[in-house]
Amino acid sequence: MLVSIVLVSIWVLLMFRSGVAEYKYYQAVKTLEPKVWEQLGSPKYFKIPIVFVSPKGSKLLRGISNEIVCEFANKHRQAGILFLAYVAFVLVASIVYFKIA
Repeated sequence: MLVSIVLVSIWVLLMFRSGVAEYKYYQAVKTLEPKVWEQLGSPKYFKIPIVFVSPKGSKLLRGISNEIVCEFANKHRQAGILFLAYVAFVLVASIVYFKIA
């Protein structure tokens, strides 16, 4: 029981960290690169992630040269990779554990 509480707590913490990094990245693009933001269509709320991963949006975002925005993009990417790696690790460990047990 304690192990599952710890695993879920870590999952929530990593998910929160990833969400904050994503929000900061979106806000950095919105405030520091307003021309790019307008080219993306000035997305609102739930449309923002969709626009950022679309082919057109990805191409526009790769062209950003502002160092602060690039730093937020890297932090967003690192947080997402860490979150997904944790989820994959827990799934694999769970499968192995339940196969052995």
